[in-house]
Amino acid sequence: MFGSLFKRSKDWLPSEILGLTIGRGITFDPIALRLLPDETLMEKPDTTLMIAAQGHCDLGEQSHMHRFYPDDDRFLIQFQGGDGNADDRVDEIMLWYFYDVQYPSGEAEWSKCKNNIRQKNYTLSRGGENLGFERAWFDTSTSPEDPMTYWEEICDDRSGGGRRRIFQTAMLFARQLKDGRDEMLLINMEEPENAERSVAFMIGFPLEQHNFSV
Repeated sequence: MFGSLFKRSKDWLPSEILGLTIGRGITFDPIALRLLPDETLMEKPDTTLMIAAQGHCDLGEQSHMHRFYPDDDRFLIQFQGGDGNADDRVDEIMLWYFYDVQYPSGEAEWSKCKNNIRQKNYTLSRGGENLGFERAWFDTSTSPEDPMTYWEEICDDRSGGGRRRIFQTAMLFARQLKDGRDEMLLINMEEPENAERSVAFMIGFPLEQHNFSV
């Protein structure tokens, strides 16, 4: 599922995944939120987030990515598994926090970012402190590796309203925290159709189904 195997979906409409879809709320277990490590870069969301938009990407090989965009635009909930219709399995659940979003000023800056995320290590700065992350995709390689590319299709309502597509170039990194858990860093270079390009730096942790209710 690496490289450019990701493809545009056709005639996709938002579906329910574990009961979650546009217009519904997801409520997090406050105990699970309190257990997030102290040194994490992630902000803790409110216990309930309302889903305002939903995205989808066909990853190939019968695997799909479903993204749920809350009314609080600092966060993203992501499920990976089946298509949500014929196959409703869920293999992975992630909570993502938008740590930073940057808008490269030109092609040179855009190309520099793309080259940086090809490397084995990535350094993220926070208040003068440099935090080191290691590449989680292609983690057995010490050479530069091309990032993943994929189209995400997003709708604002379940009938397909507000449909738009975003071409994304992404690489996943991780760092180990004091409690032994990995904090994930997804660097996502986004090229919306008919909109400004941006680079999102997203901090993520896995969720279990018992950590939330819909």
